[in-house]
Amino acid sequence: VLKVVKCGNASCSSGNVVTTVDSEGNVGGFSSIAMGTDGLPVISYSGGTSDLKVLKCGNPSCSSGNIITTVDTEVGRGPDIAVGTDGLPVISYNGNNSLKVAKCGNAACSLGNTITTVVSGFIVGVTSITIRADGTPVISYREYFSSYSSLKVASCGNASCTDSNIITMVDSGG
Repeated sequence: VLKVVKCGNASCSSGNVVTTVDSEGNVGGFSSIAMGTDGLPVISYSGGTSDLKVLKCGNPSCSSGNIITTVDTEVGRGPDIAVGTDGLPVISYNGNNSLKVAKCGNAACSLGNTITTVVSGFIVGVTSITIRADGTPVISYREYFSSYSSLKVASCGNASCTDSNIITMVDSGG
């Protein structure tokens, strides 16, 4: 079950509103939240057994007007979401043991998405994404194979990571 809490005050100690936003199957794992340019939350999360889902909230407490979109059906774990300089969500995630990026075509990721496999052939763990001032994503992720593990960074060459990406090993200490 995926729930959203809209805090009633800065410490979330009173006046909170808890809303169940998706209860269909085994959902809500590895959730990540960002604020859209409209001031409303957008959440990426694992849905079912292998779906990448995005929830675009219709109001600040996500209690009505929500849009839920299945973005990809080949997802492992570790989605992370950020909002690009163009106002559209960008999601990094483990997709079928590859580092994938979904550049959304609209605020709800319901059409015009570009899905890119940035790195393939290795098991990719949980990811973390941020967006530079020029609109290009930077993604950190754990890559591992049977006998080693490393921390890597993917520096994308464009907003959807489709060209001129640079992969750097930051640490190979296991």
